[in-house]
Parts: sequence; structure tokens; C-alpha cells
Amino acid sequence: MLEWLLFLAITLGGAMVPGANLAIVLRNTLSGSLRAGILTVMGLASALLIHGSLSLLGITALIQQSPALFEAIRWFGAGYLLLLGLLQLLQRGADASQEAPARGGPSPYLSGLLISLFNPKVLIFFLAIFAQVLHPEQSLAEQLLYVATPALAEISWFTLLLTLLARPAIRARLMRLKRRLEQLVGGALIALGLKLGLG
Repeated sequence: MLEWLLFLAITLGGAMVPGANLAIVLRNTLSGSLRAGILTVMGLASALLIHGSLSLLGITALIQQSPALFEAIRWFGAGYLLLLGLLQLLQRGADASQEAPARGGPSPYLSGLLISLFNPKVLIFFLAIFAQVLHPEQSLAEQLLYVATPALAEISWFTLLLTLLARPAIRARLMRLKRRLEQLVGGALIALGLKLGLG
């Protein structure tokens, strides 16, 4: 149980680190609505469940050992971040008092899923940490608990963040700064894409 609690703390800490996941949640929440933010988080969590399942089956290790496949995943992830960042920067600011569905990109769920699924850092994280915590002698229930933990940590952290963003005073302030924040998030997505692409 102590090992699982440590694993939970590590995955929760990883969820809290600002990066592509935070950027896409903010983008979709600011450009769309709180519902869009929640759908984005569900996409992120789904990708983590896929990564965990692949790790449990040993497929993540195979991807790591195939440099061409790993590079393709890395380049796809970088290109997707760049595309989302450019779309965010080119999007015309709507009336700050209105919440409209996000335009110029995929559904919030799909954007969250793709950001996390094609992030090689997430792949490496699962490869490194699951090799330490998954053991053949564990029951299937224990292994599934480890697979689900990163997704639960992601949902927990972003639920707290979205709850804060939904508070009227915070929401009103964010909506006044919406266009600047959208530009900041777009720039951050582009920077993350370049960093991922350059390696």
C-alpha cells in the first residue's frame, strides 16, 4: 500500500507540472466553456488509461525499442502542438462576456486524448515507472489499480483547477483577460511543440 501511495503522489505531482496538458485544458476552457474543459480532461485521462494498458501489456517497451516508431510519435505530437498553437493565435477574439464552442480545432475530448497519447514524455514516464511498480506476482486487481492511478490523479488535479476557474470572480477576471490568455496559451503550445520537435 505504501508503494501505491508513493506512486499516487508521483503521478499527482506529474499532473500538476505545467505543460501541454495544462495548456490544452486552459485553451479549451477559455475558448469554449467549462464543459469543454471537462471533456478535455476526460480525453487526457483516457490517453493515460491507454498508456497504462499498453505498459501492462508490454507494448510501451516495444515502442521504446523501435526508434522509427518512437520518432514518428514524437513528430506527430510536436506537429499537433504546433497546429493547436497556431490555431489559437489566429483565432479571432469573441466577445469576452460570451462562452462559445471552441472553433478551429478538434473536439475538446479528442484534443485532450491526442495531446497526451502522442506525448513521448508520457510514454517514457510509463515505461520508467511501470517497470518499477508492476510485478508478475501482483494480482490483476493491483495491476489495474496502478493502470488507473495516473488517470485518477489527472482527473483529481484538473477537477480542482476547473472548480477554481468556475468561481464567478475568477471566471469574470479570466474572461476580461481572455484574448491575452489565449495568445499566451497559443504561444505556450507552439513553444512546447518546438521543444518536443527539437528534442
